[in-house]
Amino acid sequence: MTGNGRGNAPGGGADPLPAEGVGRVRAVLALGGVPGHELDDGVQQVRLRLLEQAARPGQEPIRDPVAWAVVVASRVAIDWHRGVKRDDGLRDRLAARWSAPPEPAPEDRVLAMAVAAGMDGLPEQQKQVLVLRFYADLPVKDIAVALDVPEGTVKSRLHAAVNAMRDRLRETEVI
Repeated sequence: MTGNGRGNAPGGGADPLPAEGVGRVRAVLALGGVPGHELDDGVQQVRLRLLEQAARPGQEPIRDPVAWAVVVASRVAIDWHRGVKRDDGLRDRLAARWSAPPEPAPEDRVLAMAVAAGMDGLPEQQKQVLVLRFYADLPVKDIAVALDVPEGTVKSRLHAAVNAMRDRLRETEVI
C-alpha cells in the first residue's frame, strides 16, 4: 500500500477503492446475501465500476468514493441474486428438456407389444409401407419413390396391411 491508504492496482495505478472502503463493500455484499466465496469477485466488480466511472470523459471525480462504492456494492448484490435466479431457471428448463420421457402407461405397453406381434405376421412389403407411413410419417407419394413402385401399389399394400392389423388386434382383443 502507498502512504495515502490506497493499494496499487495491477496496472501500476492507484486502487480506485480506498482500503477503508474494502471492508464496508464486503460487509454490504455479505448483508446483501452474496456468499463468502463470492465476496472478492463482488469487490472487484465495484472496483471496475469505479474505474469505469472515473474514465468517462467530462465526468467530475467522485467526491466520496467509499460511499459511492457502498451504493454500487448494494447493486452488485442485487445483480448477483438476479444472476442466481436466472441460472436456476435456466438449469431447470434444461433439465426438463433433457429429462427422460415419462414411462408409458401399462395399457400403452400392451398395445405396443400387440402391434409389434401383429406386424411380425405381415408380409415384408406390407410391413415396409406401414413403417414408412405411420412410423416415418411419409406421404404415399414419398413411399412410392422410396420403394420404386407406383402410388397405387403403395395404397393397396397400405390398405391390406391396415386391414390385416385391425383384424389381428381385434383377435387379441386389444381394440
